Amino acid sequence: MRAELRAADRMRQALMAHLDHEGVQTLLETAATCDEANDYLQTGEYELALQTALPLVLLETPIIAERAREIALSALDHLVDKATLRGMPQLALDYLQQWLRLEPNALYPMVRRAEILQFEMGDHDAAWTAYLQVLRHYPNNIEALIGLAELSLMEGNPERAYPYVLRAWQTLAESRWAYTPSVRTFTALFEGLYDVTAGVLAWLGPPEEAEKLLEEAIRRLGGSDALKRRLQSLRDILSRDASDGDSEGHR
Repeated sequence: MRAELRAADRMRQALMAHLDHEGVQTLLETAATCDEANDYLQTGEYELALQTALPLVLLETPIIAERAREIALSALDHLVDKATLRGMPQLALDYLQQWLRLEPNALYPMVRRAEILQFEMGDHDAAWTAYLQVLRHYPNNIEALIGLAELSLMEGNPERAYPYVLRAWQTLAESRWAYTPSVRTFTALFEGLYDVTAGVLAWLGPPEEAEKLLEEAIRRLGGSDALKRRLQSLRDILSRDASDGDSEGHR
């Protein structure tokens, strides 16, 4: 009987020693702060959501830290878009840098950073470096492959664009996408892919193959305005070349 009592005492003492009322209170308070951050997120107050959630990310309590991190990343996603729409690319890059501190080497913010450098800031050297960084971590990322091909063609260097275009087609079925797959995102990316492919084909020759490719792309992508402009530009070049050839023949 005494042995049983002693065992019960030891069990009671062990249990009482692990009761953590302060821990319960802390969890309730941090959960309330998470709720507050999420409320800010739902009402579009993204900066407040970010600043409220960030301190919780550093907590040693995984369930709170993980939820806070998700809220912070969602807020950063909105803030990047908002800054870009407001014509503030440097602010967008600052938010992306915060994102990458929370989620190192994450594909989406890495690609967004490269795209903002390319399209919003026109810093092609920095964009080139950023796309290469994406490929170091995600060798089959289609956005980076197309981006590098676009930059090469913009510099008038189709030879440098060629391996990126080829790789984009070779790895198409297994490619890693930064954006959520949808008809809209697929169409936008394929417009870019057909565009750079046409640029490389026009260089390799004959240019009529690039013309046929663009006609096929427009048919498949539902009448892309961007590809129509590329096709018209190519036809203008072909027409001028033909006129020049006729002029030479009459001399």
